Amino acid sequence: MNYQCLSSDIYHIKAVSLKKLEIKDNIYKKNSKLSGFDAVIFIDNDKVFLVDGKDIVKNSKDEDFIVTRIMYKSFNPLIGFFITLIKPIKRKYYVRNNMSFRVRFDKLLDANLTRGERNKENAYQWTNKRWQISQEEAKKRYEDLYNSIKNNGYDENSPMIVTLNRKFGVKDQILQGHHRIGICKELNVDEVNICFWTAPVSFGIFRLFIKKKECKL
Repeated sequence: MNYQCLSSDIYHIKAVSLKKLEIKDNIYKKNSKLSGFDAVIFIDNDKVFLVDGKDIVKNSKDEDFIVTRIMYKSFNPLIGFFITLIKPIKRKYYVRNNMSFRVRFDKLLDANLTRGERNKENAYQWTNKRWQISQEEAKKRYEDLYNSIKNNGYDENSPMIVTLNRKFGVKDQILQGHHRIGICKELNVDEVNICFWTAPVSFGIFRLFIKKKECKL
């Protein structure tokens, strides 16, 4: 797992989150794909390092947002392609990192990371029978979550999960947090917390398929 992978999208991360990271600038290979970003972070299993942009981060105010790209190591695209084909196998190779980052919510929406949106009408309506609950309980859960965010703001202890290159091995996606996405949109929330998980990368050509599919929606 020594192939150098990049997130498909950039993230506007609050400086105060980046200032908490250990600095290591010698654990990756710089290339042209990393130009134009204020900072680069590197996910290494249970740790996250700041590997580029330390001066920008250091000189920023805590409330500033830094344009950030994310790196990690995984399999080469050929192996990643076969892993991506089978969902249960793909999930075994997720790197689950629990470090939370404060990000701009509007930029998260602009990145088109959602797989669907939950609202009051379809809250907690799962196709998997293991997770099905009554309409009364679903309504209560949604209202409790809605009122919590409305009255207290977004809880940094309940981050959404973004899996890097989850879709076809080439596109970042929200894995958990679609109810919160819908509520935050409705309430015009400015900032949310997310964790970054990683998936094996596949061949870049699949980005063309994603773009065509999205244009048809």
